[in-house]
Amino acid sequence: MIKFLVIIALLSVGLFAEIQKKSYSSGELKCETNISDGIREGLSTGYHRNGKVKYKTNFKNGKRDGISKKYYKDGVLKTEENYKNGSLNGLTKEYYKSGKLKSDFVFEDDLPISGNKYTEDGQKIEG
Repeated sequence: MIKFLVIIALLSVGLFAEIQKKSYSSGELKCETNISDGIREGLSTGYHRNGKVKYKTNFKNGKRDGISKKYYKDGVLKTEENYKNGSLNGLTKEYYKSGKLKSDFVFEDDLPISGNKYTEDGQKIEG
């Protein structure tokens, strides 16, 4: 009986979950978002027109939660951000198109607490 109830509960949750897909007017896939009970839940992935990933963002209860990554059109990582309950919290990194580190900041509730900026050749920018 317990197994039956667990199976029914899992199936009922699945009935309200869907993957919502949007496309550019030219037909290429623009994004895929997990929707549960009408809100974003889980991974959302966006795409550049060339088909390469533009972003990957995790959602919990409709708010960004966890690691969010953005990419340049050629697929090189652009930013890596940590969210908690919709706000930037933790280490955030930004990269040049070359893939080299541009900045690294620690955030708490969307406010930068500490961090550094770098030139493309890796020198720390003072000030």
